[in-house]
Amino acid sequence: DYLYQYRTLCSNLERSLSALWGKLASEILMQNWDIALEELNRLKEIIDTKSFASPLNQVQNRIWLMHWGLYIFFNHDNGRTLIIDLFNHDKYLNAIQTSAPHLLRYLATAFIVNKRRRPQLKEFVKVIQQEHYSYKDPIIEFLACVFIN
Repeated sequence: DYLYQYRTLCSNLERSLSALWGKLASEILMQNWDIALEELNRLKEIIDTKSFASPLNQVQNRIWLMHWGLYIFFNHDNGRTLIIDLFNHDKYLNAIQTSAPHLLRYLATAFIVNKRRRPQLKEFVKVIQQEHYSYKDPIIEFLACVFIN
């Protein structure tokens, strides 16, 4: 509640952004998944529209957003669909490929358990083929064996 009040009164954009990260963390800790998802979406919108000092800072913020989002996506009722929507977005997929390939395993898991997103799985298999030389784990290997080999 204090972080929400602080954000509404704060005029400094950087501090307001930090308070929003804190609000997201507190909602995750309290296991308020619906509110945490709203905060995640607010952060996503800010990260995608804000002009950062360098593109690397924006990529790092996207990666942090995806890491924090894992708590929400695997606990929220509609999370397995939402993780595919976020992680499979071009900007976020590029961030994964360049700086956090270990996040591919969570996207792969979401594709495996989500039957409604099978058409997008074929595009993801292409990403697995591209990243196969730099990142491997059992889940990625499983999808590679089934769809590539």
